[in-house]
Amino acid sequence: MSEIKESTALENIDAYLDGETLSPEEAQRLEQWIKTDSENADQAFRRVFLHSYLRQRFQVRSIGDAQARELETQQKEPLVLPAESEIEVQPQNKQSATRPQKQKKKRTTLLTWRWFLMIGIGIVSTINLAVMFIKDFQIPYDEDKAFEAITFESDYARKTFLMARKAAQPFLYEGFNYTPEFLSEKDSDGVNDLNGGIGWSGPWIDQGVVSSSIIQDPKKQNQGKNDMRLFGPLGFSDQHGNMLLTKGGQYRSGSMAESVAVRHIELQQVPYALSDEKGFGADGEILWLSFMAQSCDNAGDGRYAYIDLGNNESSLRIGKLASAVRGNWAAAGQVNGTEINTASSDVLSGQAVLFVVRILFRPGAEEVDLWLNPPLNRIPDLDEVDLRLMAPDLRIERVKIVSRYSTDFDELRVGVSFVDVIPASELD
Repeated sequence: MSEIKESTALENIDAYLDGETLSPEEAQRLEQWIKTDSENADQAFRRVFLHSYLRQRFQVRSIGDAQARELETQQKEPLVLPAESEIEVQPQNKQSATRPQKQKKKRTTLLTWRWFLMIGIGIVSTINLAVMFIKDFQIPYDEDKAFEAITFESDYARKTFLMARKAAQPFLYEGFNYTPEFLSEKDSDGVNDLNGGIGWSGPWIDQGVVSSSIIQDPKKQNQGKNDMRLFGPLGFSDQHGNMLLTKGGQYRSGSMAESVAVRHIELQQVPYALSDEKGFGADGEILWLSFMAQSCDNAGDGRYAYIDLGNNESSLRIGKLASAVRGNWAAAGQVNGTEINTASSDVLSGQAVLFVVRILFRPGAEEVDLWLNPPLNRIPDLDEVDLRLMAPDLRIERVKIVSRYSTDFDELRVGVSFVDVIPASELD
């Protein structure tokens, strides 16, 4: 029997796991390949474990609870590689039935590599299923927690995480990338009728006393030498040199009076798991949000400029808040126009910042964790949050940018994972 190549062996494993049938010859060659080297057996185990984990993860995220429970029942049996000759069963006759003690002495237990593989996968699958379905009894399954064990001690791991950032797919995005030529030809003032980005049901609408605007070069478009934005456009790179993907143009709010810009979300584009009969914000799910911001300076005393996520009855406000008197970046819940549970950071609002926000939707109040300028090479640790607060029960219908102090915002992203909201350029 000819030897099988490593690539062919791994392809055969994948084929079997995807439901294809291996011929007796293919199964025999695959078994021989695994037995010849302990490293081959290790690769086979890792292949089966990864396939099992990913299949469970994606299926659970895309189906309802009832189907998930059915899936759990169906997957009680661990995945095993095909082997017709794996277990040798000695036929029993009537005499053996009358002499159980003697038969027990003659029987030999066969523990092959397949038994170890089957037992290992069974244990891992049981643990994973227990974690994924525990939300029916206690805490919601946190899909990003599954990746907290990843370490970045190797170039391979770092490159893998970077590839995930390059493949980021936020379902809601606005980069305010409108060219001067386009803006000059637009009939309406301010940000009215701007319709870029993805995931929106319509364009921006200016509703304030003064209009907001799109600027291209803060070095030239500033309010004097004390304007802290004159150093350049909004952008971010962490302490390791990892850069956030950005595009030209950024939103600038009004300064002398209140400016309000509103844009509604296309709820049909929201991932199915994030919505229930009440709308966008299903209990037990997790949402990630990121954007950049910078105010003219650090002034406090009731000045405000923030992004408001939710609806008119309740929402989450992030930015420069009237209830944070020091003028530092902050976050708060909003109920019928009143800010509650304000949490203020140590970062001045005159400093450019990248907000990364994680919202855990719970029955009743939502759990909100915020990081300011986090590293981009790993999922941020919940023990490292800069702000944490409980927000009122959210049902998200629109994004509103409200300001009474000249402040810039850019690169608004909403997704289902951390990497979705911190994309990297193909050039990185």
